[in-house]
Parts: sequence; C-alpha cells; structure tokens
Amino acid sequence: DKNMTGNQETIKNEKISIWEKIAYGSGDFACNLINFLTFSLVTFFYTDALGLNPGIIGSIMLFSRLADGFSDLLMGHLMDITKSRHGKARPWILWCSIPLAITTVMVFLVPNIGEIGKYIYVAITFNLVTTVVYTMTNLPYGTLTSLMSRDQNQRMSINVFRMFMSQVGSLVISVVTLPLVNAVGGSQHQKSWVLVSVLYGVVAAALLLWCFGKTRERVTVSVQQENKVGFGKAVRLLFQNKYWILLVFIWICISFNLSITMGMGTYYAKYIIGNENVVGYLNAIMLIPGLMLMPLAPLLSRNFGKRNLALGGSLINLCGQLLILLRPDTLGWLMFCFLVKGIGLVCTTATIFAMVADTIEYGQWKTGIRIEGLLYSSTSFGSKAGNGIASAATLAIIGAAGYDGTLTVQSASATSAIKILFIYVPLIFLVIMPILYSFYTLDKEYPQIMSDLQERETRSKK
Repeated sequence: DKNMTGNQETIKNEKISIWEKIAYGSGDFACNLINFLTFSLVTFFYTDALGLNPGIIGSIMLFSRLADGFSDLLMGHLMDITKSRHGKARPWILWCSIPLAITTVMVFLVPNIGEIGKYIYVAITFNLVTTVVYTMTNLPYGTLTSLMSRDQNQRMSINVFRMFMSQVGSLVISVVTLPLVNAVGGSQHQKSWVLVSVLYGVVAAALLLWCFGKTRERVTVSVQQENKVGFGKAVRLLFQNKYWILLVFIWICISFNLSITMGMGTYYAKYIIGNENVVGYLNAIMLIPGLMLMPLAPLLSRNFGKRNLALGGSLINLCGQLLILLRPDTLGWLMFCFLVKGIGLVCTTATIFAMVADTIEYGQWKTGIRIEGLLYSSTSFGSKAGNGIASAATLAIIGAAGYDGTLTVQSASATSAIKILFIYVPLIFLVIMPILYSFYTLDKEYPQIMSDLQERETRSKK
C-alpha cells in the first residue's frame, strides 16, 4: 500500500518550503508563550501575587510534572494509533489549540475561596493545563518533525526553523512579560496576570491553528504495524533503543539546568540584584546568540555532526556558568556570562529534537516497529520529570530557608539559598551533559540505517 509505506527516495528528495517551516516554527513560539507563563513565572505569581506557601506550591508542581511525564507516555501511544485525514499528529494541534488558551487563563483566575480552596484550585488548574492540555498539544507538535520528512538534512532544517522561532518567542516573552504585568497593574496584583494570560492565550491559539493549516505529514511508514502494538510491548521496545536512553538523560540535565536558571532567575533578580525586571534582560541576552547562530546550525551540523555540535555547546554552557562565580552580584558580568551560556545553549537546542527524530529511525531499524509518538513522548518524560523535580526542590529549599513572598526584604538564609540554587546547582548537570554526549554515535551509523530501512521497505512492497 503506497499510502501506508510511502516511498523513501521520494521523501528524501522532497524539499519542504520555507513557509511551511516558518509555520511549523510558529507552533513552538505559541508553546513558549504558554510554557513560559505557566511554568517559569507562575511560581512567582503564586508566591508573590497570591502569597501562597512555596513549599506547598513546589509539592503541587512536583506531582504535576511526574503525572505529566506519565501522561506523555499515554499521549504518545494514543497518537501512534490515531487515524485521521489530517494525519496522526496534526489533528491534535487543531483540537487542542483553543482549549490550551482557555486553561492557561484559568490558571491565573484563582478565586478568593480561602487558603485551602486556593491550593485545591491551583492543583486542579495547573494540572489541567500542563498535565493534560499542553501535553495533548505539544507532544504531537514535537513529533510532527519526524513525520514531515525522514531526511536528516531536512529534519535539521525544520528543527532550526522551530528553534529560531522558539528563541524569538522566548526573547520577546522574557523581555516583555514582567514589564507588561507591571504596566497593567503590577506583579503583586492578580488582575495584571489575568490580562497578560488572556493576551498570550489568544496569540498562542492563533499561531497553533496556523501551524496546523500550513504543515503536512509526509511519513506514513508502517502505520498498520504500529496499530497492532500494545502499550506494554511498545514501552518495552523503548528500552532496546540505547540512543533514546541517552537522550532521555541528556534532556533531564537540560531541563534541570534551564528550570533552575529560569525559575530562580526572577527571585535572584528581585532580591540579589534588586530589580525583578532585569531577569528579562538576562534571559534575552542568553537567547540572542540563538537568533544569530541558529541559521548556521545546519551548516555546522553537516560539517561537524549533530553530536559534536551539541557536545561543544554543552562545554561552552558549562564555561558560562563557571564564569558567574567570579562576580555573581554584578549585573554587567552576569549579562556577559549569560551571553556565553547562550552560545552553548543554541548548539544543544538546535540539535536535540533532530536527534530525537533520528532515534525513531534507529528504533525501527533495530526492532522492526516504528513508534514515533511514544518514543518522542517518552523522551519528553525526562524533560517533564527534570522540570518537576527541579521546581519542587528549589521551592522547597527556599521555603525551608524562610522565604516569604509577602516580604520586601528576605532573610539572610533565604537569600543565601537563592544564590546557591542559581549559581552552583546548575553546574552539576552541566558537567554531566558532555559526558553523556560522548556516548552518542548515531550520526555515524545513520546513513547505513536508512539504507537498510529503504531496502526492507522496498522488499515489503513486492
């Protein structure tokens, strides 16, 4: 069946238009709007605008992220068995774009129903947007990379457009969000956060609908076979994929690093530097290299390989974090260090999703079964688990150290905890990353793997 098996050579030679790549990238811009607001800044909203206990909020987020990781696995399997005239990933983007916007606004519409009531509302709405609706949107979106093309160069190019748009989104959001919140009433007023969430939700829904409308799924290999694979067997197949396992741990390290840096950044800016708005400038400085260097990523990847590019980036990121130790309280020096970190970050973000897509082909080659939805979602499990544990641990630590969001000046123990978390803890994960990358050798094996898969598929059509 030509519609089911596809034609490897046709897919390999097919060129995807720039407009389709831009439309695909706009989906990550949209996801960043929601993710940044409901993850990086929502803890600041809960503790400083609502005055909620950081330890309890951290516990809610830990449960949410762990549950989110398991919902990733279920969503990946559900997507693998999805049959639709729009494909298997694109329809989920269509179905979930508007619900995602609505649930995002609900996160900030915390009613005045008593302290216990507020915690219950937070637990329900935060889990609804992150564990359910965001997962049902973002996982199909991410998997779409592997369904648009099987060619390594095309995937790298698609991923570059995605990450470029992601960097643009992150840059805009980092610089604009807190000043915008302060401009419409102040970061300690709930109404300000609600207004911003409405704005971001509308923009995100529109971009996701555009992404759905302008992208196409071209890879439909072994769909009939996938539908016969049970969830339990599919999970067992994951652990036969050594490169998937490596990327899970790499993604955990990336998530810990970024989660602590972004999550603690607002507290560090407010209580150590003295101006909460500067966290936007620090994040922007870290993202600017992505805008300049991301277009060069395909060329660098072809010349050096994705693994080598990512390995070099992880070492540069580590150097940037180490430099912070020299003058941690000086804004100008921190901006320079974040610039260095940004150069390293672009090398890892430009390659990670393309590397995940390559492990899908490796898994099919090794096991004879293609499970792109579950494989991508289970890799994302590492990211979600890392984010959840990092958020819960950092909030629990500053809470135990005496942090109180209603106070203008924090205790010495609280500020010391914020410093340690922001400066020293990320070093642990930045040291582990290059070690993990050194074991990833799929780039060298990929051409032979694709040749073998093409030969198998040609035989199966006879």
